[in-house]
Amino acid sequence: MTGPLLLLLAQVAASSTPAEPKDVIVVGHRAEKELAACLARNCPPAQEVEASLQASVEQFADGRYTDARRTLQRAITRNKRHAAELPGPVSSLYATLATVAEHEGDEDLWRTASRNNLLTLRGQLGDTSLATMGEELKFADDMAAQGAFDLADGTYTKVQRNAAATGRNDLAAGATFRRAWLALARGRNRDAERFADAAVALAGPGDATMAQLRDIVRTRVAVRKGDKDAVDALAARIRQSTNAPPILLYAPPIEDINPPPGSIAIMSQSDTSIRFADVGYWIRPDGRIADAELLRTNELGQWSPVILEQVRARRYVPPKLAEGEPGLYRIDRFTVRGTMGTPVGTRIEQRTGRMSVHVIDLTETQAMSEAHRARVAKGLSTAMTNETN
Repeated sequence: MTGPLLLLLAQVAASSTPAEPKDVIVVGHRAEKELAACLARNCPPAQEVEASLQASVEQFADGRYTDARRTLQRAITRNKRHAAELPGPVSSLYATLATVAEHEGDEDLWRTASRNNLLTLRGQLGDTSLATMGEELKFADDMAAQGAFDLADGTYTKVQRNAAATGRNDLAAGATFRRAWLALARGRNRDAERFADAAVALAGPGDATMAQLRDIVRTRVAVRKGDKDAVDALAARIRQSTNAPPILLYAPPIEDINPPPGSIAIMSQSDTSIRFADVGYWIRPDGRIADAELLRTNELGQWSPVILEQVRARRYVPPKLAEGEPGLYRIDRFTVRGTMGTPVGTRIEQRTGRMSVHVIDLTETQAMSEAHRARVAKGLSTAMTNETN
């Protein structure tokens, strides 16, 4: 469930979230060289943090998760004392580290980095700043992805309350809709529809996007009840502006990639390497997928067809395109990994046990730092304006 849930939760954003860049990332080593040069000349903390973020994104896109983690951890060690003057950049280091740790299989680090990201902003900007509440939602998303559903729901509820109390109904609606999607993931269809209705009421009648998201919830409930035409009917009714990341209407669960319970394979499984695949695909004007293909794969072997099948079966909200445009091109990174732990009989930490699939849109990889810093900068500006008034 982790892969599809993350894909979908990642799209539930408040209307204040800036549009993401659409450039396809070209893997190279320019950012790493720039970071080395920056450190050699003892550049200012703001420049060093930016260079570290760019280098880590470059390493992650290249499949060098360990290098990306070390780059971020070293940058945090050097710069966390500057959180007071650089709350956004330092917070971004933790946020990016959380993403890398998720894909690397270190769930303890994933949880800790996500929490430290939130605590950095809360300590510098306050509990009800726009930036803090936005990252609180991201923390709850991470907890939902780890199966801590009650903690995630409680955090969404808290943000919903704080946002409504400070007049940020758009953010309150985003938090409430996340509760709807979480309820849907837990099989609580009535709660999902109830929260989706509440989110639309909070957003107000002028928010067409939230109304569309509610329709998606209703469609998924209808599909569960056996209505095979529900997705086609919704796709025919709505279209999405191309100024925002594509909204996923439907994605089948990723087939369980683990051996049957009790088999020898799963008892002795040790996933010491990083297994990943980059899948490129077109979202056609009707929201269907075309030309899904493996662009790169690293030790994924027999799981590659399973992942391709999942991508090909997706349905997106049909994008609004200019006449003659073929669609939108995307690249997704699928990481297949176990969870870091120390098996019996050894003191060496390694990935072991059942494997899970984790997905990130590489087309938006730069957004791991860029969009985060934009949100924080906006929140910091708002906080400073409030202090002077």
